[in-house]
Amino acid sequence: MKGIDVYVEEAAQNRGVSVLRVSGYVDTTTSPDLERRLQALLRDKRFHIVVDLSGVEYISSAGWGIFISEIREIREQGGDLKLAGMIPDVREVFDLLEFENILKSYADADLAIASFGQITPAPQASSASAADASGSAQSAASKGPQRSETVLSDEDLIREIARQHPEFGLMRIQKELRRPERGGRDLNPVQIYVLLRKLDLDTRERRVALAKENQTSTRR
Repeated sequence: MKGIDVYVEEAAQNRGVSVLRVSGYVDTTTSPDLERRLQALLRDKRFHIVVDLSGVEYISSAGWGIFISEIREIREQGGDLKLAGMIPDVREVFDLLEFENILKSYADADLAIASFGQITPAPQASSASAADASGSAQSAASKGPQRSETVLSDEDLIREIARQHPEFGLMRIQKELRRPERGGRDLNPVQIYVLLRKLDLDTRERRVALAKENQTSTRR
């Protein structure tokens, strides 16, 4: 079975930056190890992170999902997570998923580290602010997302969007899903990509074919 090696170090040229050096295969079986290492950094309030992927041969949707799921918290804390050293096969999937709109990537770890420049620690939230945030979150949770009267599954809704807008890529599908009239769904790009693959609609050509098929059946 193909495994994974992950170790963490401080960047020698910038002690405020943590470098996660990963090698091997990042898939459903091995991704929990990567996730544990990343979450340990966040617990230690290390929010300036470079993930060196130069030794990684493959990343599954589970692996990409780790980076996507944590990036919001990291940036809210004034930090960032940057990828470095992707080999062509890994980079091809990164581009296909349109992650360049979400994650910054660099040719190597040194360039990614240098891109942080002068690091300013994120300010600590006061207890009052934390309480306000908690209250707001509870209030929002109690209201829940607005749903249309006819509630479609995520899978059916993505199929509908693909049929209506075959030219949409992952990011535009994500924005469409978040519209109130679509039910305010909050799916990340990895989740959308997985569903598109399940529906056999993971390329623009297939989505265009679906739209044409629908137009043909409508005329009959």
